[in-house]
Amino acid sequence: MERIGFIGLGTMGLPMVKNLLKAGFSVRVVSRSRGPIDTAISLGATEALHPQDLAEQVDILLTCLPLPASIEDVYFGEHGILSADLTGKLVIDHSTVSPLLNKRCYEAIQAKGGSYMDAPISGGPMGAEAATLAIMCGGGADDYARALPVFEAMGKSLFHIGEIGNGSIVKLMNNYVIGVNTAALAEVFCLATKAGVDTDLMQQVLAASTGDSKMLHRIVPLVHQRDFAARFSNELLYKDMKIAGELAQAYEIDMPVHKVAEEMYRITKENYPKEDMAALFKVYEEKTGVVVKGNSEK
Repeated sequence: MERIGFIGLGTMGLPMVKNLLKAGFSVRVVSRSRGPIDTAISLGATEALHPQDLAEQVDILLTCLPLPASIEDVYFGEHGILSADLTGKLVIDHSTVSPLLNKRCYEAIQAKGGSYMDAPISGGPMGAEAATLAIMCGGGADDYARALPVFEAMGKSLFHIGEIGNGSIVKLMNNYVIGVNTAALAEVFCLATKAGVDTDLMQQVLAASTGDSKMLHRIVPLVHQRDFAARFSNELLYKDMKIAGELAQAYEIDMPVHKVAEEMYRITKENYPKEDMAALFKVYEEKTGVVVKGNSEK
């Protein structure tokens, strides 16, 4: 088996490392926080000093980072990945960032003798734990074939989308759709609450009708329970919505629905940055003067 490096042991990265170890891979890690590193070590991983040190000791290096600034630091900063000799190495980024940043990383890594793929992920912490992630990959066919055993240890729905950056484009469109879907759910559940409709029953009706969606099943139960602990934070979703809007501008595509949703997530990010995207409901609740609660919370 190829030696695997992993940078970024957050709510997604740490369970991904656990599944790589379960699959029998040798894994070395780097992360900002001590706690996740200690957990990974207890499961059988080893620690490297910094990204450069890690890159020099592995064959395939995975990164899963929250923000474009994190990519800049880990890839291009002091003791970053690009400080290492990358001859023959494959670097794969699971972060959700701009395809332009993907292409910049690709060109820099290729110049150092390595290969690169963008491979953003979807499925949330539960999917990361269960190794059922959707992984959407941009890059060469040979690199995808080389990475496939690694992807199979972490995900269930694997897609090779084509050239560098295409994985990120598809992931940004996915997050745009879930953002708009959640905004629509917030509107209709606030309206139903104000009109006196039992929203537990409305959730059941939508789930049995053409209004069903994955976000209905993910978001509404959390709102009914008033549980806004971050599975996917507003800070991160707003970042993705903003990048999606920039992508639309670059391709001269008008997306009026996106503009409204992005503004609502900007407000939500300002008020509830570290809470789950379900906290968008709280913004609508504050505008409408109602609180959406399930029967057990009323």
